[in-house]
Amino acid sequence: MKLLMFPGQGSQYPGMAKDWFESFPVARLAFEEASDGSGLSLKKIIFEGDETELKQTEFTQPAILTATIAIFRALEENTALRDLAANKDALFAGHSLGEYSALVAAGALPLGVAAGLVRRRGQLMQAAVPAGQGGMAALVFKPRSNGTPLARELCAEAAKRSGRVIELANINSPEQIVVAGHMAALAVAEELSADARFGVRKYVALPVSAPFHSSLMKPAADGLRPDLEAAAWQARPEKRYVANVDARIHSLGDSDGVVERLCSQIHGSVRWVESVESALAMGLVEALEIGPGKVLSGLVKRVNWEGRVLAAKGIDSLEEFRNDGERL
Repeated sequence: MKLLMFPGQGSQYPGMAKDWFESFPVARLAFEEASDGSGLSLKKIIFEGDETELKQTEFTQPAILTATIAIFRALEENTALRDLAANKDALFAGHSLGEYSALVAAGALPLGVAAGLVRRRGQLMQAAVPAGQGGMAALVFKPRSNGTPLARELCAEAAKRSGRVIELANINSPEQIVVAGHMAALAVAEELSADARFGVRKYVALPVSAPFHSSLMKPAADGLRPDLEAAAWQARPEKRYVANVDARIHSLGDSDGVVERLCSQIHGSVRWVESVESALAMGLVEALEIGPGKVLSGLVKRVNWEGRVLAAKGIDSLEEFRNDGERL
């Protein structure tokens, strides 16, 4: 049994998946399908655009989705991954935006439809809070510590002192918690991070332009709901995925439930640690990260559930696949 993981925003880089695009027709078809669905020339944005353009949320989200699914489909066509993804032994999970990649990989949502949805999602998330008024920061705690309750306590104190919103956005690992909110509240949080009682080893302001996964994103969730409800969902009751917002394992036979969870995900915390614990609880022993970067592969190894951890690896480049593909 294996957890198939798909990365989210922040994993992008110019030229991602280019070697797959050039080597596999199925990867080129993925780019075409996603470009048609999003109304963007994703080949141009990813292969010819600069890093500044790629960092614009409206472009970042469909670009990562496209690169991820291009790699996934090439692997699916050329390795035993096809059999794994088709049976009940695979559990699908994605981090934030990556949840859409997971749903496409599981067959619950066509790639073109998903590409249009995540472009719209990016536009709405960026518009929810005016530029410069909100942001995000990572709180890094000491190794082998549980930072979640300390981060909650710090956010509560920062919100009280500033009178503004600051909340847990991504619970990435026991030692790394991302917070999001108004800039005034983040400034107070940075000051509080120097207080030893909160146990923060490092405070890192993130280069994002909005407070994603906070209650300030509620207008974006409301705006995306009609598009999600109208999407061409495909029932896949035999497939299972872990939802970010509740860290529970769900069947993909109920599109209404998926829509509700995707809406809540926009303004709710990404509960990644608990998602990994859910995979461990059902007996999974391996995790494979598919898509640009290897952030999730590193994060899952830090989650220790009843003395057990997932053995994880990532496949990003074609060279890695050729050197290590037989082990998939």
